[in-house]
Amino acid sequence: MNRRMYKEFNEVIYSETLKNGLTVKIIPKREYSSVYTVLFADYGSNDHVIRLSGDSDAKTYPFGVAHFLEHKLFESEEGDISEVFSSQGASVNAFTSNTKTAFMCSFTRNVKKNIDTLLDFVQTPFFDEQSVEDEKNIITQEIQMYKDDPDWVSTQGLIENLYPNHPVRIDVAGTPDSVQQITTDMLRENHQTFYHPSNMQVIVVGNVDPEEASQWIFDNQEKKVYPAPLEIEHKETEEKDESIIKNREVHLPVNLPKVSVGVKGHSLGLTENQAFHQMICMEIILDLLFGETSLTYLNLYNENLIDDSFSYDYVFERGFDYVSIGGDSRSPEELARRIKDVLANASASPDLTPEHFSLIQKKLTGEYIQDLNSLGYIAHQFVDMPLQTLSIFDYLEVLETITFEELKNISLNYFQAEHLSVFTVLPRLK
Repeated sequence: MNRRMYKEFNEVIYSETLKNGLTVKIIPKREYSSVYTVLFADYGSNDHVIRLSGDSDAKTYPFGVAHFLEHKLFESEEGDISEVFSSQGASVNAFTSNTKTAFMCSFTRNVKKNIDTLLDFVQTPFFDEQSVEDEKNIITQEIQMYKDDPDWVSTQGLIENLYPNHPVRIDVAGTPDSVQQITTDMLRENHQTFYHPSNMQVIVVGNVDPEEASQWIFDNQEKKVYPAPLEIEHKETEEKDESIIKNREVHLPVNLPKVSVGVKGHSLGLTENQAFHQMICMEIILDLLFGETSLTYLNLYNENLIDDSFSYDYVFERGFDYVSIGGDSRSPEELARRIKDVLANASASPDLTPEHFSLIQKKLTGEYIQDLNSLGYIAHQFVDMPLQTLSIFDYLEVLETITFEELKNISLNYFQAEHLSVFTVLPRLK
């Protein structure tokens, strides 16, 4: 196994790629009593158009197959796999995002058995025709439920504004119509394509011996036979800025309006180092401009334009990136105007100073060191940033290389007026 040491954190990443293509990363933390394991595929809701190496034509599937497949993998001939984990002293969960599907479990005993169970249930699907039909109604109800959630509507509505022609505009679960089109054959085909070991990684963090855990995974994979991997062409959708919907609103049964201001990014084609660098830069910039130590935040709060629901985020995934800022407000139009004004003048903001930058750097350093105490946090960072040469343990080194002038330049170039959009949830009309 390859070893990469991080002496400043007393951490080591053991990694290797097995003959079948599965990437294995183990971070031993013998001082802990538990183990956190994640198995994930580079496959999410955006991957509904598939072109494999050697194929002349792409194949299109209904939206929602990735999420549907995640649900169905929990079924085995013996029943619900969650009960198996429970009997082995483990908890298990899963999620599907726009670009990834992940299955995670945590436990303090039966370490080998739980790792084997995780690998086996994800890699060995069981599809029953009737249960697939039954699942359609369950997922359709789930989709309808989210449509009644104002926070979800606000988040998804902003994404639809920024990317009106991109698959990210569609709910990860799909639509009621698309879910009804999903068949057992489609689930099987997508599993064979995207759940091939060459498109997956397993992350083990916690109280394990790395050589022993690696051998367990190797032995597990040796029992399984896979065809040669085919290169998957992830279809990227590039949208023109003029397609952005500048302003949209909906009415829901809410007490206070919700407003979200978004900025569409243009970060396709970045190298791994550039992407990691940009994510940290944007985290700093948003903290500088809208964090609790900023003049903007204090003014908006003192003027009752925002409350504790106010938040901001930078999302960077394969094929898209965007900034979102907002929350509940009694004056959504004024809050949107103020946020847009801050963004338009970000490079000259009174909050963008070397002194404030130094304060935010120290704040992020403290939060980062504290977060490293969580096994789940460490494991999920490898999922959120499935990098080849970098890892979450490189965060501090990159943070220290960022300059104030660099932040000013990014602020000037990223927050362009033509890239902005506003989505508002208003109380239902009486």
